[in-house]
Amino acid sequence: ISHLIGHEGKGSILELLKLKGWANELSAGESRSCSDWGCFSISIDLTDVGLEHVDQVVEIVFAYLLLLKREGVQRWIYDETATVSACSFRFLSKRHPIDYTCSLANAMQIYPSQHILSGPYLIYEYDPDLIQTFLSTYFTTDNMILSITSKTFEGTTKLKERWYQTEYTLEDLSKDLCDKWTNASIDSDLVDNMLHLPEQNDMIANDFELRNVQDMPKDEPRILIDDSRCRLWYKPDNVFDMPKVNILALLRTTAASTGSVVDSVLSLLWTEIVNEHSSDFTYLASMASLHSSITSIQRGIDLTVSGYNHKAHILLKRLVDTMVTLPDKLNQSLFDRVKDKVSKKYHNFMFSQPYQHALHAGDLCLEVTKWSVEDKVKVVDSIVLQDVIDYSRRLLSRFHLEILIHGNVSSEEAKEMSSILLNGLNPSMPPLPSILPQLRVVDLGEGKEYVHRMPESNINNTNSCLEIILQVGALELKPVSALALLHQLLKEPAFNELRTNEQLGYIVHTSVKTSGDDIKGLLFLIQSDSFDPLHIDERVEAFIERLRSKIVNMTETEFQSNVSALIQSCIEKNKNLGEETNKYWNAICNNHYLFKRLDLIASELETTTKIDVLHFYDRYIAAESPHRRKMSIQVFAQQHMENYKKPVGDGCTLIYPEDVEEFRRSMPLFSLPNKVDLEPMKLP
Repeated sequence: ISHLIGHEGKGSILELLKLKGWANELSAGESRSCSDWGCFSISIDLTDVGLEHVDQVVEIVFAYLLLLKREGVQRWIYDETATVSACSFRFLSKRHPIDYTCSLANAMQIYPSQHILSGPYLIYEYDPDLIQTFLSTYFTTDNMILSITSKTFEGTTKLKERWYQTEYTLEDLSKDLCDKWTNASIDSDLVDNMLHLPEQNDMIANDFELRNVQDMPKDEPRILIDDSRCRLWYKPDNVFDMPKVNILALLRTTAASTGSVVDSVLSLLWTEIVNEHSSDFTYLASMASLHSSITSIQRGIDLTVSGYNHKAHILLKRLVDTMVTLPDKLNQSLFDRVKDKVSKKYHNFMFSQPYQHALHAGDLCLEVTKWSVEDKVKVVDSIVLQDVIDYSRRLLSRFHLEILIHGNVSSEEAKEMSSILLNGLNPSMPPLPSILPQLRVVDLGEGKEYVHRMPESNINNTNSCLEIILQVGALELKPVSALALLHQLLKEPAFNELRTNEQLGYIVHTSVKTSGDDIKGLLFLIQSDSFDPLHIDERVEAFIERLRSKIVNMTETEFQSNVSALIQSCIEKNKNLGEETNKYWNAICNNHYLFKRLDLIASELETTTKIDVLHFYDRYIAAESPHRRKMSIQVFAQQHMENYKKPVGDGCTLIYPEDVEEFRRSMPLFSLPNKVDLEPMKLP
């Protein structure tokens, strides 16, 4: 029942609601359950227009329920679902032990002992009478609670919830309205016979034969094609022996996000529209355990297809066809709905947590091709349908395609899949070097300190936040290992001292930060409703000052224990095909092509001493070092604004939001990494 109601393909509830411009998302299934009680929920994300047509939305849902009752239970739908579920269980990928253990503990409360492993996946019995009884008994207006949530109701509600003070109104549904829903029909003017059962799924795999590819390394891909338009990386699955494939493609172009803030917004609109146009077949694909995504990233447009290799090429071709035909199929209704969705996404970011605003502000200061959400909000309002059509043609006219195909395919099959992409998209001309994105990073300068202050955009949020970035720069493997080990040594005491003991805030986080492709740094992030960013900054600096003596006084046994733990995390084996693919893809997208990077860092760690770590600390981290580069991002909640204009110390530069663009323009940039020689990685 949840499969049919939650369907997103042709003839579904969601497809009809989208066509009317009333909804963006729909989900259906069990939402609450006990041993003797359960609740089935249908959740619909309405547009502003859809909120004005709630009664008609509910009528469409009940019209579909009537269709299910009238058509009766279909054996072929059960067989499709059972077949895919059986394949998912048969070829289940390994997971992290803690996740798997938790899922098993939960399954033990639900399933009999013989089905604890398979219960969450397999469908055991076909009982059409039970399904029909469920539909007739429980899916009625008499058994329904209708909940409508919107900010537009603020100030109009009559009741207040006891514990969280949530304001709401509780009303009975009128008998006339319930009768109308009960008698809803697909023949009505509202539905106009647009609802029907899903079509049979042609993307369900039935060929699981494993390819036997010889003479290929087990730990890095090789290049099959390398020319002015395309580079194809290939790696057969000679580790996990699964009938699956991961196809990842990157259309490298400045037209995606790095060219301008307008292109950044257009690329998001474009990818959202492509996803909308492809939702009917991508949903069918997902039901067959074939998954896909098209997203806009800084380096270009990222396309991913993953799942059983047997039918992966079908999904890939349909995605490419959708991208190419977008200018001819885009209509005003879909454009308006997607534009509204993207606009809300930008506006909603203003109400995110302060730590998210701090991270965004830090990237905005350091990365030249980042654009502020405030600018994106201004731009999205001015974009019209023709802009997206023109952008689509410009985007696909010139780019460089970088592809990774990893899994149960031969080299010839990999070339055929790459041809689907290259011949289908068919760029009119090879890319110029000037249109390939370059992620340039601001060099703060040795001995320099900068403070970027900004008020928290959500005035109702009482939390302030501090982000400290101690910028280091591009590093060879030896100093990278020292930075990684330094972070390993400080992360536990930082959490213990700053959060547990000093109680500076609920969120206390440290990490190694990478800006652009290769500029490293050390990051501290603290969100607090008790202290302002200036106080938090002082406490972090005090911790950094104490850190050196902690390392000096650390026993050799404790130091080596941390070294061993970090080495183990570097050489930990991939648990599934996806983890292995992601490792390769990160190396490709970052342009360093160092596929064994973690193994090389582990080798460097074996010879990294406490003296090496202290030398690194003294040069890049210590407050008194003439080489230290510091950027402090300070987000002020309303309750802490009294120190917002407080002067900074000598030698420190203060940056307010209106100064960021000028700051980036006036600063030197780190040089780009050297080009990597890829000739040794090519297959003969």
